[in-house]
Amino acid sequence: MIYKNLLRPILFSLDAEHAHEIGSGSLAILSGVSPVISVMRKFTHSSQQPVKAFGLQFPNTIGQAAGLDKDGMFPRASEALGFGHIEVGTVTPLPQPGNEKPRLFRLKDDSALVNRMGFNNLGADALHQRISTSYPKTKRRVPLGINLGKGKQTRLSDALNDYCNGFDSLADLADYVTINISSPNTADLRKLQESEYLEPLLKGFKDHRLKWSQLNNLPSPPCLLKISPDESFKKLETIVTKAIEHNFDGVIACNTSINPPLSMQSKKLPQGGISGKPIEKRSNDAIRFIARLTNNKFPIIGSGGIHDLESAQRKLDAGAILLQIYTSFIYEGPLWPSRLAKGMPLAKAWT
Repeated sequence: MIYKNLLRPILFSLDAEHAHEIGSGSLAILSGVSPVISVMRKFTHSSQQPVKAFGLQFPNTIGQAAGLDKDGMFPRASEALGFGHIEVGTVTPLPQPGNEKPRLFRLKDDSALVNRMGFNNLGADALHQRISTSYPKTKRRVPLGINLGKGKQTRLSDALNDYCNGFDSLADLADYVTINISSPNTADLRKLQESEYLEPLLKGFKDHRLKWSQLNNLPSPPCLLKISPDESFKKLETIVTKAIEHNFDGVIACNTSINPPLSMQSKKLPQGGISGKPIEKRSNDAIRFIARLTNNKFPIIGSGGIHDLESAQRKLDAGAILLQIYTSFIYEGPLWPSRLAKGMPLAKAWT
């Protein structure tokens, strides 16, 4: 109640990105205060049965979606808030400023956000240095995913190089890696979901993972593909089939949407990807289709539109094994991941 009645009105009176920077900075500071982190863990820990998926164990179903912590500034704080896994990024091989501001907007009446950030981040090397120091594998209690993207200036024909370079820079720190080919905010990125680019990209990445494993004498971390909610079922079938063929370990469904639901089409909306409550149905439809297509044998992390316990349950009912939140964290506050995780039922396991 303190967040909704006191802190949120103050933060929501500010520009959305400025408020996000304040929140991120506060969580980064919190990450460095070990006694407070230890106390928080005792109150936020969920007693839910751990979830097993793609060779990893997750203490609960609720994860932090990519975008909230692009540069890995506060994973220790996120863990202490009750997240069962944390995904940082999207990160590109080289630093880039992203799109021009303003680029993040609240749609308060719809419990939604619109963003056109454009993969603003400090680059893979900076992320590696920060994570290896502040959140190494030996000191984390939940899985850490790293979301990889293509640089803005990189041609589509060279996109594979960016994903492979990002993988080389960060795979040793990642419990899993996500390949993001579905953000609407980097020009033409979603074209990578077209057959012309998809087959060589996924095959090339599969081959690169194998070479990396052989060179480093280590198994590749599990790799997931993050997909768009705006594709037809026919295209989704192609994307998922190719992902399985090229040894991806699961999918994240879905990214933000550029197609508002009918209830919002009369509104003048900022350009960018919509996240939050309005895209719940579109995300659930994609999850349900993928689950049926794969006979519930291909792990799905459900993302998009989770705003209460019931909407989280609908994702699981549609076929998701794990969940991720971002927008509802902004609206509901720092205690929301723990409340949500503690309210979820036991989930099935994947081996």
